[in-house]
Amino acid sequence: MEKTQRLKMKRKLTKSEKILLTLLGIVIAFWGIFRFIITPQSNKLKALMKQKYEYEEKVSSMNTVFKKKKNIDDELRKLQKEEDRILNKYFAKLDQPQIIYLLSDIFNSDELDILDINFNKPSEEKIGDLMVKTMDITIPYRGSYDGLVEIIKGINSSPKNILISNLIMDKDKDNKLVGSISLKVYSLEGIVKSQEDLAYIDIVSEKDKSNPFKAYEDYKEVDNEEEVSEDDTLDKGSSISRDSIPSLDDNKEILEDFEEGDIYFIPSNGSVKGNLYKSANSKSKKYSVRFEYNILAVEDENRAYLDLTDRDIMLKYPPSSIGLWVYAYNYSPVTLGIRLKGQDGEKIDIELTKGIGWIGWEYIETQLPQDLSLYPLQVDRIYVELNNRDDYGVLLFDKLEASYPEDSSKTKENFTLYIVEKGDTLEEISKKIYGTVNKKDLIMEYNEIKFDKDIWEGKILVLPR
Repeated sequence: MEKTQRLKMKRKLTKSEKILLTLLGIVIAFWGIFRFIITPQSNKLKALMKQKYEYEEKVSSMNTVFKKKKNIDDELRKLQKEEDRILNKYFAKLDQPQIIYLLSDIFNSDELDILDINFNKPSEEKIGDLMVKTMDITIPYRGSYDGLVEIIKGINSSPKNILISNLIMDKDKDNKLVGSISLKVYSLEGIVKSQEDLAYIDIVSEKDKSNPFKAYEDYKEVDNEEEVSEDDTLDKGSSISRDSIPSLDDNKEILEDFEEGDIYFIPSNGSVKGNLYKSANSKSKKYSVRFEYNILAVEDENRAYLDLTDRDIMLKYPPSSIGLWVYAYNYSPVTLGIRLKGQDGEKIDIELTKGIGWIGWEYIETQLPQDLSLYPLQVDRIYVELNNRDDYGVLLFDKLEASYPEDSSKTKENFTLYIVEKGDTLEEISKKIYGTVNKKDLIMEYNEIKFDKDIWEGKILVLPR
């Protein structure tokens, strides 16, 4: 009986049983793989995807913040420029010499004689919620009606806000117009702290451009147009080029001649003082900039800036050098340089000279970075810097120039690029760029097109200048 049972237990599996067992093994194997490999990997993948979405949201949020910051920075810069423009319309303080300096040019008329300038005692006037310092000035005159009209126009176009509070007109026995003009000037002294460091006068009398100062007794003045010998240049003790005669191998492009527009003085800290004026002692044309500085070197950065941001001076590609005409009245340890601004707002300081070692006009220049990826660069400021010592002085600036080699271009032609806008026609582009529709054929020639249908929104055209 037992033997029979053992024989039954040892019997071979049938084919169907083998198939079922194989299928069961496969199912168990798949379950194990799914349970211990696929499911953990799937859960891990879901966690990573969730983390990815979270990071993407954070990145998006950060980008939004960065965009807002850029917009805020741009708006802040605009507001600062607007603030500077408004502040420079008023006197930093009620300083009689500065007011006389300005009025002497406004009242510089051959048809009107100014008999006197009477200053009243400064007072305060409430404007809105502010108490503003003000001063009344009375100016008696004698002359012609046209001369008076010219003076009134000069007052209205003055760089400082000057109010005509009263105007008296009469005729004398010689049938000449006589009377007085009452003016009121305002100061922001005590209201805006930074304004104490700002001064600006735009009008300068058009007299002979003689040197208003003598450096010292027996000082021999050299004509700027005369050739300076190599020995004279070496005597100045500078390691950079200061040739009085620009190289004939370069094309000079005048970036700024300081003839028109507002100029601003910006201190790096409260221990830096100074002023800016127009000066008739110029290297070219009518004016240069008179730059007065008084620097107490107590901070990490001790600089006085001449702000050129509003001038929008762009260097589209690297010049061989950049230079500036500088008039010095005495020797000084200051470092003179130019601040450039990159495409992303980064600041690049270029040193022109370390120390002022000459008297009179000198052209100082230096090389700029030649890496094309840095350009275009904007000329942002001219600066005077001191470290570890104090100094004060006066410098004149004129003709900021860039030098480009003669062989830097294979053609003398100049071109500009234009992106076609929606609805543009060749005639409209010609009118917009050249002021006439007659340049249509020129545009077609340089861009190898024949009809208006050959241009479309976004197409870039090459336009000869």
